[in-house]
Amino acid sequence: MPDLPKPNQCPACQSSAIDNYCSNCGQKIYNKRFTLKGFLSVVGVALNLERGFFFTLIWMFRNPGKVIDDYLNGRTKPYLNPLNYLLIIFGIYAFMILSFNIYDSSIETTSHFLGTDQRSTSPETLEFQKRYMELARKYINLIPLIMIPLASLFSKWYYRRKQLYYGEHLIINTFIFAQIFAVSIILSVIMIAAPRLLAIYPLLSAGLSASYFTYSYYRYFGKSVFNAFLGAMVMYLGGFILLLLIFTIVLAIWLQVRS
Repeated sequence: MPDLPKPNQCPACQSSAIDNYCSNCGQKIYNKRFTLKGFLSVVGVALNLERGFFFTLIWMFRNPGKVIDDYLNGRTKPYLNPLNYLLIIFGIYAFMILSFNIYDSSIETTSHFLGTDQRSTSPETLEFQKRYMELARKYINLIPLIMIPLASLFSKWYYRRKQLYYGEHLIINTFIFAQIFAVSIILSVIMIAAPRLLAIYPLLSAGLSASYFTYSYYRYFGKSVFNAFLGAMVMYLGGFILLLLIFTIVLAIWLQVRS
């Protein structure tokens, strides 16, 4: 960016104690004009994409145990905040599965796989299932924010000998769930390019998710692969069942109120 005259005072608080940042209020001191490259640089810093996001993304594939261990031990600077990381990735994931009909196709495939026969199902049950799917679609962005705290209750119980705080399990599982959605984004791109594979999308997604959960738990908690797999299943299935229970109760109350 072309240079501008360096200010003698902070443009925000007028303090003269300035260098690259104002030591009084923390304002970054700019002495360059905003070209397109400069604008994109500012956007990258605002989203923490220049280092934090991609660094976190790569290392959560390479060694999730290292990322989690670093973060829990206070070495947070290289990594994106786990909640921000989750929101960015899940936002992309939700957009893709809703925009390209992957969500609806997955529901239909899962129902067929489970052998759900609409002809033998009561109208009341079909209506409840329809409302359930509508509720899940409408509040899809809230699902991981509800699921992770519930699942973390089970990981804390399963790994209770580690004596980690509940908040530490929240960080662990937020990182892992975010990366699961990153894997799902890659899988969704494949589905978009090859729509014929949509029929096996739920199975592929479940298999890859179980594999990554196991890999992550093994890299962080150690012990055996089987122990990590069992811990991941206890955490995920326990949280998922609680989530379904909450959704069912909320929907039942809502339908009761409407009637």
